[in-house]
Amino acid sequence: MTKGKIKFGFDIKKRILPVIILSICAPLILYVAIPFEIYANNMDEFLFSLSDFFVWCVLFGFLLAAVIACGVIFLPEKAYRIVYALILSVSLMLFLQGTFLNFGINSLSGDKLGSASIHIGLKILDLFIWIVVIAAAVVLSLIKDTKGIITIIAVILSIVIVATQIINPLTNTINHPNVFLSRINRLEKENSNFKNEVVTCENLTSVSGNRNIFYFVIDRFDEYFAETAYEKRPDIYDNLDGFTWFKDNLSLYGHTYPSVAYMLTEHPLDLKNSRKEHLDNVYVGNNTLSVLNDNGYSVNLYTQDYYAYNTACTLPDYVKNVSVAKRFETTRPMELTRCMLNTATIRCLPLFLKDVAYGVNSNTFNECVTCVGENGYDGYLTENDTVYKQAAEATFAKSDDKNFSFIHIEGCHDVYVDYITKPISDRQKNEITASVENSFRVVNEYIRVLKENNLYKDATIIITGDHPAPINDTSAPEGAKLTALFFKRSGYDGTPLAQSDAPVAHENIWPAIMESENITRDNEGTGLFEISENDPNRERKYIWHTYVSNQCDEYIYSVKGSGRNFDNWELVERNHIDRFIMD
Repeated sequence: MTKGKIKFGFDIKKRILPVIILSICAPLILYVAIPFEIYANNMDEFLFSLSDFFVWCVLFGFLLAAVIACGVIFLPEKAYRIVYALILSVSLMLFLQGTFLNFGINSLSGDKLGSASIHIGLKILDLFIWIVVIAAAVVLSLIKDTKGIITIIAVILSIVIVATQIINPLTNTINHPNVFLSRINRLEKENSNFKNEVVTCENLTSVSGNRNIFYFVIDRFDEYFAETAYEKRPDIYDNLDGFTWFKDNLSLYGHTYPSVAYMLTEHPLDLKNSRKEHLDNVYVGNNTLSVLNDNGYSVNLYTQDYYAYNTACTLPDYVKNVSVAKRFETTRPMELTRCMLNTATIRCLPLFLKDVAYGVNSNTFNECVTCVGENGYDGYLTENDTVYKQAAEATFAKSDDKNFSFIHIEGCHDVYVDYITKPISDRQKNEITASVENSFRVVNEYIRVLKENNLYKDATIIITGDHPAPINDTSAPEGAKLTALFFKRSGYDGTPLAQSDAPVAHENIWPAIMESENITRDNEGTGLFEISENDPNRERKYIWHTYVSNQCDEYIYSVKGSGRNFDNWELVERNHIDRFIMD
């Protein structure tokens, strides 16, 4: 054995630099650049700070790089060239997939980073690119490289990948200069009027011995989901005596933002305003919550910041469950890190693998954070199981104050199916049914408590979604999109669930609430039960926004007659802004 060479017959010194560069390619993509970018682009949604997970990401990246380096550097020459080519080509495809080949799938889409809305042709093309790149790399590795040209190209390509992944965090730091600040310090810097307040679970398990309004919002509660669940498991709705199921209901908007804020205030979005501008002002002078407050109702809002309100300190003072935050604490940093690395990995997977991967959303991340208010209650999180557990394990308190509780849960975000353009399998119908049942566990727990305390008959209860299933976030709707709606008026109970084909909309819910509670207000509007069934002249509005990273298209539809027939949907206006709608 000559000096500088090991027994396998190669010069280890010539391998050290190429192997070091190669070993950090994939870890730099998956463990550093993409997690940093995901956090920087979505930090307003997160309750945690960069430091709560990023150090662990970097550490795991170093460990993976060490494993790759140790596994490659001592291989025999032929195996070394093949493995080097495989790792380099896969690293290149991870970079290309995560940067260019996801065709509009956002870094954090509010649900799993699936590709259900991507055409099968693009999925095949994407897979073909993966196969060609990896196969080409292996073939080249088997060619005798007497002049070292292939080796030089491979090293240069490795350096390019590493360089781009170093530039990525630098660019995001420039675009998001507050990314290294803690969440609280960042909010204080962005808003001089910021107060560290949070929406807590106070009064979540309270009912009134006087009057009760419970407004349940099951996120993404599509009418198709409601009907599928009824077909498979009608017993899910067994507790809904006295309710009317409106099967031709339109939400005004197609996504949680700006739908929830509209549902609470009746104030529509002006597309010229940013998310922050809209949410900071939408609750001012509303003719809904303020009217309830003026009529002696305790107003409690259980929903998400960023989507439904900007920060809790911008909510009206009469919202009872807002409290100064005592502390924010990341209680499960390893789980938080896992969620971030999982999201980064899904982003870099080929399109056909994204749908079978375990996806996460902002709720999944925020479940790793505990927030406690000075009122002694935890911050409210919308995750189904969390809300159900809080309701099921609590002894409900009874108060004399009239009660209004708006309870927004994660709902059907674990279902992502294209029922408009593709046939739905029985397995998918079972998934939909399970998701609806899981959501209704929360609703049924409250109904049980109201019935056991003889408060059900006089209660006004609304069960609806903030929007239907989006199907495709990147272009105009391809079919009718209805949102499930169930409404129980005060004074109704003991009668079977009624069904109505009246062409109603979310704009009719508040007038129906006021009518049910015998409250008079200005601009009363038309209630749900004032609208005739099968009215061919009834005209409604539906607004759809695309969710693409740096731009937004707004499609405004006039829906005349039955909303189930897409021929009745007329596109009357289209607007465009060169920014993401939630910027």
